[in-house]
Amino acid sequence: MGMAWFGRKKEAPLEVEEVEVAPSLPEPPPLNEAGLRSMQDHVDYLLGLVEPLNPFGMGLLEAWDQVLCEDLESLVDVPAHTTALVDGYAVRAADLVDEDNQRVESMQLFDGEGRIPVGAIKHVTVGEKLPPGATAVLPSTFIALEGELARVFETVTDGEYVRSAGEHLSAGEPLMRVGEVVGARHIGLLAGAGIDKVFVRPKPRVVVVGSGEGLVEPGRPVDADQTIDANSFLIAAAARAAGARVFHIVVGSNNHAELAQHVTDQLIRADLVISTTGGRREDYEAMVQTMSGIGLVDSAQVAMTPGRTQTFGLIGEDNIPMIMLPGNPVSAYVSFQAFGWPLIRKLAGADPQRKLHRGIARTGFRSLEGQTHLLRGIVTNESGINRVAQVSRQHALSELAEANVLIVLDEQTAQVRAGESVYYWKLDED
Repeated sequence: MGMAWFGRKKEAPLEVEEVEVAPSLPEPPPLNEAGLRSMQDHVDYLLGLVEPLNPFGMGLLEAWDQVLCEDLESLVDVPAHTTALVDGYAVRAADLVDEDNQRVESMQLFDGEGRIPVGAIKHVTVGEKLPPGATAVLPSTFIALEGELARVFETVTDGEYVRSAGEHLSAGEPLMRVGEVVGARHIGLLAGAGIDKVFVRPKPRVVVVGSGEGLVEPGRPVDADQTIDANSFLIAAAARAAGARVFHIVVGSNNHAELAQHVTDQLIRADLVISTTGGRREDYEAMVQTMSGIGLVDSAQVAMTPGRTQTFGLIGEDNIPMIMLPGNPVSAYVSFQAFGWPLIRKLAGADPQRKLHRGIARTGFRSLEGQTHLLRGIVTNESGINRVAQVSRQHALSELAEANVLIVLDEQTAQVRAGESVYYWKLDED
């Protein structure tokens, strides 16, 4: 009979109750002393929550304006064969001189097929393929025909008056690199190089949602308690300019159930959702609460002017990214340029970092240290110098329509004097 080790009885293992951890977004970046998140930290945080779309093969025409995901080389020589550059006679250049390197007096005309015989020439026209054995073309003015013979007045050397095979492109020659955007002229180049399909990332599908109680689309009758929706049209156009394939809806309500239904219905065709309102605070809060009910949400006060209040979420079963922009049209547009534009670029596999351009301030600008100010501006080129001025209009949409840049005053800048350097983003920049 066996004995238990040291006479102890085996104890049943304790059952550990598994605690289900609620899903959440990654830890957000730290706040500054004023309790605000820096604009760059917010950009980096959002970019860290999305990945580029998966690439796939497309025909050349469908691939226009999309980001390439492979290096491309020519599949063929262009031209494929050595051809005549002028009307004349195909010749083996070495046959035009004798053993003493003197020009021969005449050559035999050849009108047959196949390799050109030694001491013979064959008539060719511009663009015609040279017969085997020929190394050059004698222009018609270099000879005089005398029956079956051609009297030679001038000689040529190998390669003269011909377009060699692969002269324009040789098989294996690099054409485009990963990350380049396929343009119309690229498509011509690729087609000529024998390429019919390319591996690209598709344009990001962006659904722009305008929402709010009493919000109506342009062109419809407007009652006293209603507002024409300009913001979502503005953002939809800006998203298209950023390279997105845009879908646009307007929901004239701030009811949570209605908003949730409309937004979730759009997720099947969305890689990114961008929402804005007609400007009422309760409409903004209604959409934020709706986002919280269908996904994970990050709301932040960002150290920027305009557009301090920013909300982002991953919504639905597939965690589709969604941005809730402020309701003021200038704040909405500036926020899109600061955060929506980089997200669209990241999804497309393009560089999401905005390029800072430098100009000379036409007038002075004031800012508050600790915040990034994005001012509407206009840049004009005067004698090769980019002059930057602020645009200021009472009507916000008129101001945006006139601007062609956003002037960027970073957190360390309190003042820029006239004549000093100032930096800006170009609007609708490729």
